[in-house]
Formats: sequence, structure tokens, C-alpha cells
Amino acid sequence: MAVCDRSWDNLYQQYHDRLLRQVQKYLPTRDESQDVLQDLYVQLRHRKIDPADIANPPAFLMRMATNLAIDALRRNNRNPVEFTDPTEISEMDGAGSQSATPEQISSDRQRLEIIRRAIDDLPPRCREVFLLCKRDHLSTVEVAEQLGISRNMVEKHLRQALGHCKQVLARHEN
Repeated sequence: MAVCDRSWDNLYQQYHDRLLRQVQKYLPTRDESQDVLQDLYVQLRHRKIDPADIANPPAFLMRMATNLAIDALRRNNRNPVEFTDPTEISEMDGAGSQSATPEQISSDRQRLEIIRRAIDDLPPRCREVFLLCKRDHLSTVEVAEQLGISRNMVEKHLRQALGHCKQVLARHEN
């Protein structure tokens, strides 16, 4: 193993958790994020770049990780905060024997858009906690560990987010 390979290995290991958090901003599932980091590692090994030749190797790794995450997002052709389309829900097994009417689909889409805007209006940390719990299905303990905050703070953010979403939805439905 060349010296530059060992240097990249050490840097990759040292910054792995930070890189993972960065990638998860774009790709919500841990599997997708881990795949991007694996691609990053493979690219580092195939490039014959010595970390000593780079002014700021950690920033270089972060930029590579971000670019790979954005590329993966584009390949998936989806928005990281996109929710399931109601027409897709009606086609799923166990969604009920009745088909959704066009009016129901339209109404559901409007409600989803209202909720999406309500989520976008949340303070950044509150929104992040809400999405990790509700979209990514992480437990409050997992979110607390990932964000470096207490479980109580995660629960507080969740209560705030849910309350806000309920208020916004209630205003639009009245």
C-alpha cells in the first residue's frame, strides 16, 4: 500500500461520521448514504492524488462526498423531502379495495403540499428532527445520537413540528 493510500485511508476513517452526516442531508436513507461513501472511498483509491498535494484534504473529501450525493440524488430523480404521491398509495397492496377518486387524489395532493410547506417553514433544527423521525423512521434515541442533542430536545422539536403542521392544516381546512 502506497503512503498516499494510507493517508487517504486515515483521513477517510477520521472524517467518516462527518461525511456521513453531510451525505445524509441529500440522501435520507442510511443505505444510500453508505453507498455514496463507498463510492467516495473507491474514487479515492483509484485517483492517484496525494493528500499532501491538496491544500485542505478534509474540505476536499467533504466536497467530493457532497458532489457524489447530489449525483445520486439526480440519478434517483427525486426531491429529498418529497412524500409519496397519493396515486401511488392507492396502488399499493393493502391500500383498500376501493380506488381513489380524482377528487380524493386532488384533495390529498393539496394537503400534502400544505404539509410540505408547513415543514419547510419550521426552524432548521426542528425540521431536521421531524424529517429524521417521520420520513426516515429513526427513533428519538437514534436522532439524538446522530445530531448530538438530548432525547428530550428531539421530543420537544417533534412536538413543535407536529403542532405547527396541525395548526397550518387546520387553517387551510377551515
